[in-house]
Parts: sequence; C-alpha cells; structure tokens
Amino acid sequence: MHISSLDLNLMTVFDALMVNRNVTKAGKDIGRSQPAVSHALARLRAILGDQLFVKTNEGMVPTPRALRLHEQVRPALQYIETAINDEEAFDPATAKRTFLIAMVEHAAFVLMPRLISRLSVDAPSIDLNVVGVTEVPGVDQIDTDQCELAIALQSRNLPGHISSALVYREKFVCVMRADHPILTTSFTLNDYLAYPHSAVRTSGNAVSLVDMALAELGFERRVAVGISHVLLTNLLLPGSDLIASLPQRNAAFFASERGLAVRDLPFEVPEFETHMAWHRRYEDDPGHLWMRNLIKQVAAAV
Repeated sequence: MHISSLDLNLMTVFDALMVNRNVTKAGKDIGRSQPAVSHALARLRAILGDQLFVKTNEGMVPTPRALRLHEQVRPALQYIETAINDEEAFDPATAKRTFLIAMVEHAAFVLMPRLISRLSVDAPSIDLNVVGVTEVPGVDQIDTDQCELAIALQSRNLPGHISSALVYREKFVCVMRADHPILTTSFTLNDYLAYPHSAVRTSGNAVSLVDMALAELGFERRVAVGISHVLLTNLLLPGSDLIASLPQRNAAFFASERGLAVRDLPFEVPEFETHMAWHRRYEDDPGHLWMRNLIKQVAAAV
C-alpha cells in the first residue's frame, strides 16, 4: 500500500487510541467526537486487515500488529509535529502539555512534591503522568513511548539513541525508632547485625547495595521484613526493633514526620546515582528541555 492512498489523519486517531485505550478519551484528546473516532478505527481496520484493538473489561487492548505499528507511527507523528511547531517558543506559563515520566519510587518521593510545587506556580497548565518503574528501567519503556523521560538508576549500556543526565547522588543511612535499644550501643557492625531488618526489594531476587557491601565483608543481615515500597518503611519501624537502611533523603523525611532516629551505617556502602534518560528525538524539543532543566533545578535544591 502506497502512503498516498492513506489518510494520515487516521494515524493521529490510531496514536490517540494507543495512548488512551478508550474511544471517548482518545476523541477528547484530539478534539473529535466518539463516533468520528469509531469511524476512523473502522476504516483503519478495513485498510490494514487487523482488529487493532480488542475490547476487554480493562479497556481496549492493542493487537500485536497495533503494537508493532505504533512503534513506527508515534515517532513519525512526533517528528512531523516538531517540524511544524519548530519556530514556536515554549512558554511554561501558558503551555498546555502532558509529560509521561517513569520514575523509581525513591526518586518520586524526593522530586515529586517539589516538582509539583514549582509547576503550580511556573506552569499551571503542564500536567504530569507518572508511572512507577523498577530500580533500573529498560530503554524499551522509552522506545515504546510508555514514557518520554525515565528517572531511575543508570543502565550500564545505553544505546546510542538514548541520552541521559545525572539527577542526584545519594547515600544510605540507618533508620529506627527513637528509643531503639541499638542507640544505647556503640553502633558497631556487630550491633547492626544483631537486630532484624526491614529491606526494600523491588523484586523477589533483588539485591541491594547494602547487602552487596555486607557480602563483600563476609556478613549477611537478617531481613525479617522484605517489602517493595519504601514508603511503607516509616509505618513498620515505630513499635518494633526493625532497622531499615534507606536513601538519606527518604530517611530524613521519615525521621521528621514519624519521630525516627537516623544514624550513619557502621560500614562503607557506595553512593548510588539517579539519572534521567530520554530518546534523542526529544533532545532539542523546547518543552522537553525545559522539563529536564526544571528537574535538575529541583534535585539541586533538595
């Protein structure tokens, strides 16, 4: 099929359906009625010979053909939109845009409150759609437009079409209840190992930098509670002998809000770096550049 025989407006409808997975929401996103979107979808199905979307209780689920097609269509539409709007200046005070950001939990905890505070003043019509990721997200989330910006630990080998920048460095500290018996000790490694621990594990087989550092010394802590969410930690520590080893910024907030004690770890654990990554097609996009710079400013002020 030659491209001249295809109405490219159908591709904008297809893209909106892929993003929203709902006919009504897709229509609102691109300024079309629900019947117009349904009609466009019917035309696409006939042209491509594929259902493209299947209705389920969870919404419209794309077929394998739709997923493959979207990998090519979305970047093409973005390139066209960027070319058309190339001369338009980005004014955050008046801009209307939604940013899709994947963010690891500890980074969201540090950045989001301050980021929302800045947006409410500097860019009141900018919206954020934030999704959670594991400690090291794969670039497939960026490649498939599940996000346009990913904030987490740095992947070891990024492909050439992915750019990245450091957001902040962080170290681990110990957190426990304010009257924990370990606070009456010299807080040695042996003291640390004598008590049960709560550990944040993003997956069942995840190993933290704390556990790796202990292993290098030939020790292992007893993890009495393994959880997948750092925010739950502050609810577990009061009234128990649990000790948690957390990123310093998270620990400082918990300490002030829940009356917890914070101490340095009695052994060396390397700092970790949180980076943001994005597809190079966004490299010079004025709005995307503004958002990346805003995140850097927010992180520097923490």
